[in-house]
Amino acid sequence: MELRQLSHFVAVAEECHFTRAARRLHIAQSSLSASIQTLERELGAQLFVRDKRQVRLTDAGRALLVEARRALSTVTAAREAVAAVQGGLRGRVSVGLARAVDHGALMSALGRFHRAHPDVEVVLGHDGSSRLLDQVRDGRLDLALLLMPASRLAGTATGGEGVTVTPLRPERAVVACGPEHRFAQRNAVGLGELRAETLVDFPGGGNEFGGKVAFHADDVHTMLDVVAAGLAVAVLPRSTARGRAGVRFVELQGEPPQWELMLAHPERSNAAAGALLAALLASGDDAGTTDRPAPVARPHLLLPVGAGR
Repeated sequence: MELRQLSHFVAVAEECHFTRAARRLHIAQSSLSASIQTLERELGAQLFVRDKRQVRLTDAGRALLVEARRALSTVTAAREAVAAVQGGLRGRVSVGLARAVDHGALMSALGRFHRAHPDVEVVLGHDGSSRLLDQVRDGRLDLALLLMPASRLAGTATGGEGVTVTPLRPERAVVACGPEHRFAQRNAVGLGELRAETLVDFPGGGNEFGGKVAFHADDVHTMLDVVAAGLAVAVLPRSTARGRAGVRFVELQGEPPQWELMLAHPERSNAAAGALLAALLASGDDAGTTDRPAPVARPHLLLPVGAGR
């Protein structure tokens, strides 16, 4: 088994199509097909189910995909470590961001990181926290900023299958409403009052606050557009609740679910990802919300995949 074959296999698995994978790899489709067939013969297992419309992984293929990504990531890390010794960091770091997370502290850390390592390419993407954690686990992401219920931290020690999750800070919830809404002139809203409200949430949100979710939005800006139009209210982290025309942010009283901002990464990172991870952890205490307690030493945790925003 060669690294080239693993690279070919991962490309087909991700594209679900031989032609697209061949274009991505800049090789002939016949060469790609021959490479996959050779790999299947070596392993004694069929890796793909092929039909006229698409290519799907078999159970054996899904098992190999996790290990193939890890192997390729290890090789990349080795190359980047040598490059770092010879003259500065190079490479690519993929970072996932939970939709509801305020990215101000991340951007500050990225600015410092880029000035120190201008040859490292950083790729940013958004998704729900659970999906981001999956992508860290299977090697598609090097780092991810997650927002998950704080209750997931209690008593959790193992189960993340090679993913380390570091708590950064707690996040309190606030209610976003339009200027004409009945909450708009109040200083606080009780948790139970949300049960009578129409809500806007992220796709796949857990509806932790009651009420009817009638609208879904992929990002905070669109969510606040829905709120400003008077169509629904939203429950968001306090750090995300910043000045926005046509939107009022009101404290949520009672005992709402508490969220935790967390940083997830593989137990083993390549040199570039490790440097960015260090920069993010160093800037964690500067991320700041008005309700943040004094910094305390907090453990690294290994978490299973769970719900998140």
